[in-house]
Amino acid sequence: MSGVRARYLIAGLLLIGLVNAIVLAGVAWNRQPPEESRLQLSERELAATYAYWRKDNSSLALRLDYRWPSQADDEHYALSISAEKMAELGFQVPTELNEQTVRRYRRQLDRDALLVLELDGPAYQREVSMLRDAHAEALRLQKAVPDSQELREAAQHAANALDYEQRRASRLLAVDVGLDVQALRMRYPDRARYAIVRSIIEAQASSVAIDWTENPRPDNQRWTWQLGGSADTPGLHSLNLPQRWHATFDSLLQQGEQSAVDYLSDQKLFSAEVAFGRRLEPWFVDLSAREVSASQPTTKVQ
Repeated sequence: MSGVRARYLIAGLLLIGLVNAIVLAGVAWNRQPPEESRLQLSERELAATYAYWRKDNSSLALRLDYRWPSQADDEHYALSISAEKMAELGFQVPTELNEQTVRRYRRQLDRDALLVLELDGPAYQREVSMLRDAHAEALRLQKAVPDSQELREAAQHAANALDYEQRRASRLLAVDVGLDVQALRMRYPDRARYAIVRSIIEAQASSVAIDWTENPRPDNQRWTWQLGGSADTPGLHSLNLPQRWHATFDSLLQQGEQSAVDYLSDQKLFSAEVAFGRRLEPWFVDLSAREVSASQPTTKVQ
């Protein structure tokens, strides 16, 4: 009986060794030159994971934090990926919308695709511009009715939102999705601004209210379906920071509390180079303290 157990133990150890060898070989292949892209990121794009806060954990991981562009008209909730783009990815998008066709659309299996992430480009500048316009409009309304507490608070909220966008929000936005790396790279050739990553696409549907000017409105004309999808990027959820940068990370300054803002300011300040390799998987190339402007007070983390 002990001989059988020994054989099982040896087989298990060999299997573990084989799996580890395959994983390490994949990592090595991914990092073989040339790199697919390399981005210069900061704490704005690299958010904390659970391990970040564990004082007794020797590992340290950060999450690559990206977002989708805002809708110009945010009156209705919009899905991240449009129905037209979902059709390009191979999803069957019905032309007639009803409970049955929408249910069938939602039940489609997830698909692998490629997501294009843009760093500090036109998509991010558009976000800043939209909030700057919203702030200007809030100030105009406040000046028109200077005694209004509600308008004064709205103007302050708009100012805080603009400040957060300009100094804290991630500048990494998802701008496209496709199936072919070469086609996407031809469309987005700047490898220091655009990274292509692997993603999993899920079909989604939501109901939105229909604009209606007549009265009364029929019950069956109150809502319509909006089809589209969302993307998940498991490979970006946890990027391990190599041990050689742990001391640097622990000694980083932390953004101090700002006056007259309605958001937390506990981010550490750093600059990091992140490369994406042959398998479109990211890894840290460098990490250092980021210079702080005089307008950004800091506190030292103890």
